Amino acid sequence: MPHRSRLIQPVNLPLANLPASLDGLRIAHLTDLHITRPRRRLNRIRALLGNLRVDLVVFTGDYITHVDDVDAGVAVMAQLCQSVKPRLAMFGVFGNHDTPELRKRLAKLPVHWLNNQTHRFEDLPLEISGFEADTIAMPDSVATLFDFESGNGGAPPGAVVSGDPPPRPVRLLLSHFPHYLPVAADLGVDVMIAGHTHGGQMRLPGARAIYNSADLPRHLTSGILRHRDTLGVISRGLGESRFPLRLFCPPHLPIYTLRNGTPPGKYTDHIELLERW
Repeated sequence: MPHRSRLIQPVNLPLANLPASLDGLRIAHLTDLHITRPRRRLNRIRALLGNLRVDLVVFTGDYITHVDDVDAGVAVMAQLCQSVKPRLAMFGVFGNHDTPELRKRLAKLPVHWLNNQTHRFEDLPLEISGFEADTIAMPDSVATLFDFESGNGGAPPGAVVSGDPPPRPVRLLLSHFPHYLPVAADLGVDVMIAGHTHGGQMRLPGARAIYNSADLPRHLTSGILRHRDTLGVISRGLGESRFPLRLFCPPHLPIYTLRNGTPPGKYTDHIELLERW
């Protein structure tokens, strides 16, 4: 069974008032592959993806490390996309290592790339948005908010909807950088899915990160977080940068399952760590 792999981590995410049609929705999260060449771990990931039963696959950036890794990155990403067969679709955003050339070539894959954009499903109360990770352009939270609001349950903006209002859609946000969790909470996002930190990549015993390359305290390097009513999940990722080494910080591929229930933690104006990975 694929869940016996050490790479796979099943994670339940309880959300209040989750619509019945989304209860049990399964999301595979791949991030920070940092592809430089074909390698054994990537073959294992391909094999696992071929056996996974998931509804969505999401990618949150850093598919390569260096500008001369583009060919390898495109080839491996194409193979990964051929291996996985989600019931609904694949979505992704780019990371700070992903070059303009890589972005252009990955646009040909069957992935909905979301850069300050929102995707809506016609038959599901679900919205998926993505933040731009370009360090010059930066995410445009105002544009994302307007993109959220323009949905209006499928009606044109400003329209008066008769009868019972449609259920509020569940909002997922993909962001390479995890420190945008407070922005996600301001936007009314239910779950923000992020990477970038590699979980620290090299840790001290006890899962204590030495460095996380993010504007977050080291104890918030990976796991399930909460800010106000928004949950944030930060994956340890699947690759490495700088050094091809992980210490007390194995790679992982989380599978999130949405459940109707009381969200963990409590409403606070600071970021609360609910579970460390």
